[in-house]
Amino acid sequence: MLDAKSAASLLGVKTQTLYAYVSRGLIRTAMRHGAQASLYHREDIEALRQNKRGTTPAADLVDRSVRWGGGGQVVQTAVTFIEPAGPRYRGKLAVDLAQSRRPFEDCVELLWTGALPLHSLVWQPPTPRSSFETLAASFGALASGCTTRQLLALVAQAYGACSGQNAENAIGAPALAGRQLIQAMAATLGLLGSPPQFRLAREPESVAATLIRSMGLRQTPEVVRMIDAALILSADHELAPSTYAARIAASAGGDIFACVVSALGTFEGPLTGFACDASEQLLRQSDSAKSYVGALKEFAERKAGVPGYNHPLYDDADPRAMLLLAMAQSVSPLPPRARLQLECIEAAMSKMKLAPSLAVGLVALSAALEMPAGAPGAVMAVGRTAGWIAHAFEQRLAGYLVRPRTKYVGVQE
Repeated sequence: MLDAKSAASLLGVKTQTLYAYVSRGLIRTAMRHGAQASLYHREDIEALRQNKRGTTPAADLVDRSVRWGGGGQVVQTAVTFIEPAGPRYRGKLAVDLAQSRRPFEDCVELLWTGALPLHSLVWQPPTPRSSFETLAASFGALASGCTTRQLLALVAQAYGACSGQNAENAIGAPALAGRQLIQAMAATLGLLGSPPQFRLAREPESVAATLIRSMGLRQTPEVVRMIDAALILSADHELAPSTYAARIAASAGGDIFACVVSALGTFEGPLTGFACDASEQLLRQSDSAKSYVGALKEFAERKAGVPGYNHPLYDDADPRAMLLLAMAQSVSPLPPRARLQLECIEAAMSKMKLAPSLAVGLVALSAALEMPAGAPGAVMAVGRTAGWIAHAFEQRLAGYLVRPRTKYVGVQE
C-alpha cells in the first residue's frame, strides 16, 4: 500500500490525476487505520504505470478488471490454493486434515482464523429466537418439492431473518453467527428423511453428530470420522463460482447469512452443486456396471460433461475423491447398493479412463453409510459453507467492492 504522495510520484502525475484514476475505478483504495487519508494499492499503481508506458493496451486493462478499482482476474487470497495433491487450506493439505481424525470444527477455525486450535473447540448449541422455531415447524411440508440447496437456503434465510435486521450483532459476533448457521444447516438434512423433520441440537454436539442424528444413522467413532472427513474435504475449493458469489455479497456489505444464501443460489447450478445430485441419480439408476458405463458413454458422445468425473483443475483423479472412495470401501459390512456403486465407479475408471471428482466420492460414501437420497450434495454444501464464510471474512478485510467491468460489443449509433 502507498500513500497519495508516493503513489502519485510513482505514476509521475499530480495527486489530482491520481484521484481521477481512483474515480474511474483504475486504482483501489483502503482507509488507513486512525487517519482520514486513504492508501492506494501498489498492484494497481504498477499496472497503470505499465499501461502508461504502452506495454499494456488500455482495453486490456479493462478486460482484466474483475473488481471496482482495477486489478487482474486473479483474486488474491490467503484462504485456499489448489495443487495436484488437492486444495490446501491456509497452507495445510485438505487430504491430510481429513485423515488426521480432527473434527470439522478444527477445519473451520483454520479457515476462519488461519490457525488450527491446540484443543478442539466444542460449539455451543444454536440459540434461535422463538419466531424461527415457529417457522421451522413448516419446513417439513416443503421438503418433498425442493432441492437440498433450496432447503438449505430456506433455513439459512429464515435463521438470519428471525435473528433481526442486524443478525450478526444480535447473535453476538460474526464467527458465532457463522457457527450457528452451519449448525442449523446441518440439521436441515433431517428434512431428507421420511417423515421429514428439523431438530436443532439442544445440547453441545459436533456438526458431524448433528448430521448423523438428523439422517438417522448409527453414531459410531468410525462414522463420525468419515462424516468429518467428508465435511473437511468439501470445505473449500478456491474461487469456485459459489465462493465468488459469496465474496461479491460480502464486498457489497452483506452479512454472513446474505453471503451464504447468495452462494447457495450459485451452487444450485448444473455445473456446481447440482452435479453431485446428477452423479447420485445416475449411480442410483444403474443396475450394473455395464449399464452405468453405457450411460456415461452417452454423455460423452453428446459432448456433455460426464457427471462426477474429470474435474478441470486435476489432470488425474481428484485426491479428495480417492480418499472418500477408500473410506467407502472400508465400511463393513458394505451394503449391496454401495458395493454395486463402487463397481460402477471402478468400471468407469478402468474402461473409460475417467477420473472421479469429489461428487462421486461423496456419493459412494453416502451409499456405504446408507444416507438418504440427496445427502451427498447437502453434505458438500454444509461443508462448503465454512469456506464461503472464510472468503466473506477475507473480503471484508480487503475493503473493496467486487464490481466487474464489461467490454461493450453491441450497436453504437
